[in-house]
Amino acid sequence: MKITYRKATLADIPDLARLRIVFLKEVQSPETHLVSEDGLDKILQDFFRQYLANDEIVVWVAEVDNEIVSTSGLCFSKIMPGFTLLDGRVAYIMNIYTLPEWRKKGIGRQVFHHILEAAKERNYKRVLLHATEDGRPIYEKFGFKATNDEMELRIE
Repeated sequence: MKITYRKATLADIPDLARLRIVFLKEVQSPETHLVSEDGLDKILQDFFRQYLANDEIVVWVAEVDNEIVSTSGLCFSKIMPGFTLLDGRVAYIMNIYTLPEWRKKGIGRQVFHHILEAAKERNYKRVLLHATEDGRPIYEKFGFKATNDEMELRIE
């Protein structure tokens, strides 16, 4: 079994959207869904088409026999600078996902490594992510620390 790790291209967009939906269905309860799977698929494909094309996001994938089995994305943003983040540049890791039958083989960890390298190559000093309970120990091994100082408001 040969595993290939690479940056996603525009040709991967249908698979990236599909895997994002599979991931979300695994971690979010159905009553929170604001749109159908088909509706979200279109939104995601439009998103990837726009932001992959202009390099505003980076997505890495792992492939086995030309099938993407793991993926992770890195989004870039800017916040107001402060004492601890002078340039205000923040990278946010999204959608670290490995298909269930490929888990516990180190594949997701390798994809995650590539995503972190992409942040370092662009000289980002702050990298954030939302961790599931299963993911938390892995991220801690990479040096991530849990914080509890954020709050969220969803405006409808």
